[in-house]
Amino acid sequence: SPMPLLAAIAARTKHIEIGTGVIDMRYENPLYLAEEAAAVDLISDGRLALGVSRGSPETVVRGYEAFGYTGSTDPRGADLAREHFEGEGLAEGDVHSPFGGAAGPQRIEPHSPGLRSRVWWGAGNSESAEWAGRLGVNLMSSTLLTEASGEPFDVLQARQIDAFRAAWRGAGHAGDPRVSVSRSIFPIVTDED
Repeated sequence: SPMPLLAAIAARTKHIEIGTGVIDMRYENPLYLAEEAAAVDLISDGRLALGVSRGSPETVVRGYEAFGYTGSTDPRGADLAREHFEGEGLAEGDVHSPFGGAAGPQRIEPHSPGLRSRVWWGAGNSESAEWAGRLGVNLMSSTLLTEASGEPFDVLQARQIDAFRAAWRGAGHAGDPRVSVSRSIFPIVTDED
């Protein structure tokens, strides 16, 4: 439950960026997550960095189906995660509504105008990184890459980042995309460790 935790952190801090790395979209109701993320971003005065993705390899088979999310044609659920992530509007507006409905897809409320520029997609391969670049979201590259070619990790990661940046430029997005890389550190202090 990252959003309640981040809201609590946001309420007690003023300057630090808060974020996730990553929320597994296979298990999320995308509309509810977007609503919660916007609320947290507003509470934090625009300090949320929202990291989302397909998530890490699991210890269960198609676990997202236990949450009611079915129909994935990918045994890892990558298509489901992307389906839950894509899309701009919630539903078609009712122009005949007595409450002032507007035409076109309606956005999720509350709306946090700057949040979209602080959304990150965690990519485990170059194809996923390219997809994120075409979509115009930031890239979160981690210690998990699914492209096992025998090449060193840094070479694979650099290729992934290059593919992301090329796709970003090719899609015509303004500005420079942001890329984050992470490294895990495991302190080993005893033979048992």
